[in-house]
Amino acid sequence: MRRSILAMFLVLVLGAALAPSPAAPGEAQPPVVWKRVFVLHSYNPEYVWTQNINQGILEALESLPVVYDYAYLDAKRTPSRALLTEAAGKVITRMRDFDPDVVIAADDAAQAYVVVPFLKDKPRPQVVFCGVNAPPSIYGFPASNVSGVRERWHYREGVALLKRLIPSVQSIAFLTDASESSDYIIQDMQEDLKQRGPYALEIKNIDVIGSYQQWQRRVIACQTTVDALALGIYQSLRDESTGKVVSPEEVMAWTNSVNVKPTLGFADYALEHDILCGVLESAHEQGYLAGTMALKTLSDHVPAGTLPMRINDTGIVMLNLKTAERLHIDIPYEIIEAAGAVIQ
Repeated sequence: MRRSILAMFLVLVLGAALAPSPAAPGEAQPPVVWKRVFVLHSYNPEYVWTQNINQGILEALESLPVVYDYAYLDAKRTPSRALLTEAAGKVITRMRDFDPDVVIAADDAAQAYVVVPFLKDKPRPQVVFCGVNAPPSIYGFPASNVSGVRERWHYREGVALLKRLIPSVQSIAFLTDASESSDYIIQDMQEDLKQRGPYALEIKNIDVIGSYQQWQRRVIACQTTVDALALGIYQSLRDESTGKVVSPEEVMAWTNSVNVKPTLGFADYALEHDILCGVLESAHEQGYLAGTMALKTLSDHVPAGTLPMRINDTGIVMLNLKTAERLHIDIPYEIIEAAGAVIQ
């Protein structure tokens, strides 16, 4: 019994002697090593796509002490090459002052105007892209310090959803603006059709539209030529009289005021614009996936270029019951129950 007590005593004494002593009051604590992340967006901060990417990045990196800086090229509202080149120069100056460990660059303009000419194949910083519509090889990705997340729209799944909702629908028109992103989206759709065959609905026409007035004319014409409208990107339509970009809210308010056809969306801004349905790509997922790649680089000191490129795969089934009621469409309860986003 005495030996057991003595052994326990020795364990306690030795344990106390070997354990690290807590810092005394006033003694300096080990310094926190803050990581520096620069988030570069192609678009403006008010754009819901931009906001959701930011949220995904923050969630992916919440386990690390990170200080952020943000910059926005505003490519939707100011798409001219001269203005984007000027904006890129200002971004690079700001980035050099901030000296980031990682740059997360969202969407194609950020790659074309900043990452490729100034950051690619440099020893610092590491770069993770997201929201890229173009084939990454166009930008020379992956590069020694660059990898990221390709953006894919769920065309086939969305069209199949619309056909399931309204079996009588046979044809659809795809409307999108004349932006560079739209060019890549159309190429992606055509490649998907080539590889996997026709969609559940016939695509009667694909319209690339430059102005707000042209958009209005096409929407009106489609009321008598197709059974449904697939709405791509409409964030850079310009008013022919003023030359200014018309806000997507105004574009969709007008569209919904005259359109009597069911509408299909593909990106998460469709949630705010009374589009009937869609299998939506998630900006949050884009940001989160890019954030997890940045986490690997920041935590394990892995060069970004060694990380495999990724592609989004989780589509969100969206239904707008208000729009369904306006269009006199009855949506089966089992489809509503299975949807990831239901607007009432």
